[in-house]
Amino acid sequence: MSALPLDASTFSAAAGAAGVTDATASYPLVYRNLMAVGLLGAVYRSRDDAAVVSAAVELTMADPSPFRICRAIAHSIGGDAEYASATLVQHVEDHPQDEGAKVALATAFLLARDARWKGVLDEVLATSADHNVRQAANGVLEYAATLQ
Repeated sequence: MSALPLDASTFSAAAGAAGVTDATASYPLVYRNLMAVGLLGAVYRSRDDAAVVSAAVELTMADPSPFRICRAIAHSIGGDAEYASATLVQHVEDHPQDEGAKVALATAFLLARDARWKGVLDEVLATSADHNVRQAANGVLEYAATLQ
């Protein structure tokens, strides 16, 4: 496996794309690196190690929701769409106003070949006024079209 250059902007860019604020800026570098290890472990299918690191990180957070969303997206990218779906369904139930999480949920459903993805995206596109959320939803639709 090749090494990827990681710095504070790596996690911030991924979190920003997921609609998560730059909440990691106040964390020490070693802490941000632990977050990155957990997320990369999920992407590169070292799930057992990633779970240990991520659980430790989450235990120290006042609100682990933003990290859990990033973690679910990383699992989805790594092929574990079931974990991503379960995590994001719970988050959307707890935070029904989080439109970015709904787009991430639709993506996880799509990757898991769960037909619910289309309904989630249709709802977001019908109700969201957020340009970034709508752009992300349209990107998922474009990706879905390439799968057919």
